[in-house]
Amino acid sequence: MHDFLKSIQERVLLYDGSKGVMLQKKGLTGHEASEEWNLSHPDVVKNLYAEYQQAGSDIIQTNTFPGNKITLDKHNLGDKTSELVAAGVKLARETVGGRTYIAASLGPTGSIMEPAGDLSFDEAYNVFQESLKAIENAGADLVNFETFIDLNELRAAILAAKETTELSIIASATFEANGRTTFGNSPEACAIVCQSLGAAIVGANCSGGPESLIEPIKRMYSVASVPLCVKPNAGMPELIEGALVYRQTPEQFASYTKDYLENGVRLIGGCCGTTPEFIRELRKSLTSLQIPEINLKSVPTLASAFSHLILSPDQEHTVKKLTPEAMASLIDGSFSGLAHECRSDAFDYLLLDFGDIRETFDIVDFAGQFGSFIRKPVMIKAKSPEITEQFLRYYPGRAGVVLSTDSSISLSRLQHYGALIVNDSLKPTNGSF
Repeated sequence: MHDFLKSIQERVLLYDGSKGVMLQKKGLTGHEASEEWNLSHPDVVKNLYAEYQQAGSDIIQTNTFPGNKITLDKHNLGDKTSELVAAGVKLARETVGGRTYIAASLGPTGSIMEPAGDLSFDEAYNVFQESLKAIENAGADLVNFETFIDLNELRAAILAAKETTELSIIASATFEANGRTTFGNSPEACAIVCQSLGAAIVGANCSGGPESLIEPIKRMYSVASVPLCVKPNAGMPELIEGALVYRQTPEQFASYTKDYLENGVRLIGGCCGTTPEFIRELRKSLTSLQIPEINLKSVPTLASAFSHLILSPDQEHTVKKLTPEAMASLIDGSFSGLAHECRSDAFDYLLLDFGDIRETFDIVDFAGQFGSFIRKPVMIKAKSPEITEQFLRYYPGRAGVVLSTDSSISLSRLQHYGALIVNDSLKPTNGSF
């Protein structure tokens, strides 16, 4: 997939459009799983792939959204998860050959993760892992995690891809009118966390029409160290006689292309309601526009699930160092007091010093609870490599790690989880951005 990574640095690539809406026009009902058509109506699915390729798509996205056992169980198809998603990839390969990249689409499970819900991080990881193995074995070039509304679930998906496959990763979230995901994640936090974990492209999709994603993309671009992708809907749908109707025209949709390219987008396509006509119009826009130079950032950043901090060498950042008593209270599960303090501007980030504490408490539960309640970015310091690694794995943000002389955790493990590595003076070390 080095060709794809090289291509996305050199030029703007054109994605395709919706699958679900197009298949509904061909007879798919609202009670069916679209993935099932990969087996029952393969020619219809292949023809749809071909339509998008003929419209000018450089990358075809497979008919595998959401394509996971939890969602497919609702259609009594959970035991066919691997077969269904693999079929979606194989049909794409049969259709486009080696001339067009194939991105396997994987969406969220639809379940709410702990602590707000019942789905654990490890359970989500295992669900994604099953689908990922199938799509890679079937010949996908990359995986597109899209339409995520919870950054922590997106983290589970990315880690499953990193630790299970060699696929290049696209990570895309969807945002509400307030500029955040349903679970309150900011565009900057989504970009920082996903790119630090190794996503080749980050971005936004779905939401409303193209105008609704301009601001999230601009905010992502302000911290992006990788190219961005965008796939808006064909406007906001209207319910007319029991059917969803998208009013935006292909020309209106494509009129926002220049704005996106000026804000770091190098992969552009359409989501709900878009058709091959939208892709043709996007191709016309790309052909007529001068592609601006992309300005990616290489700056040290921290992010909680809700906010971020750029550590500028020209600016003094205030840190709140928790006392041993405060740490003990947190470990016992008392987050409310600190959560209230984090609403103020009295400090920029927190320093959690676990000291000599060994893994005698549930660090997995602690990291998840901490990340859900505490909105300020955080750095941690611990002599125990187990505590450090477990916190990084389950914390729904990008943490900093104070690497002191007596630290025994390997740099490779810190880098695996995207940690910002700092020295005892809380200054970023080279290569940790």
